[in-house]
Amino acid sequence: MSTISCLVLDVDGVLTDSRIYISDSGEETKAFNSKDGHGLKLLLRMGIEVVILTGRSSRVVEHRAKDLGITHVIQGSKDKKAALIDLAERIGIETKHMAYMGDDVVDLPPMALCGLTFAPADAVDMVRERADVVTVNRGGHGAVREAVEILLKRLGLFEQAMERYVG
Repeated sequence: MSTISCLVLDVDGVLTDSRIYISDSGEETKAFNSKDGHGLKLLLRMGIEVVILTGRSSRVVEHRAKDLGITHVIQGSKDKKAALIDLAERIGIETKHMAYMGDDVVDLPPMALCGLTFAPADAVDMVRERADVVTVNRGGHGAVREAVEILLKRLGLFEQAMERYVG
């Protein structure tokens, strides 16, 4: 595995359980897992970039990203592969040095470019079959936290990331 310096995440089905709640007034809400969020903060603290790349657009995602300190948010992407290539150029990280977590077929093209890929346990078959790692947890239920811990361990950073908690 080449050194990974960035984790790219889909939203619906990865950071959430795929359900989208829309009120009578048209307001969209999503539920996020707090353990996933803390894991992403751990990654950022260890100098690993975190990117959100989603085909939908939602103010909820903007708020969640801001809350976690994620500065790279790409929404409304109809071509995730092109968006990933553009992102790589903008932030100066080759796609082979990126990890990607997706759950549906729209995630396959960008996943094919990345050095390490993850799929939640409930991802569609084609994605699970092509992912380097399939988590035990489902999307929105700790899959991202699980991926973060696996990534930190593979990079030899897990113990350092845990020092502030266990001494």
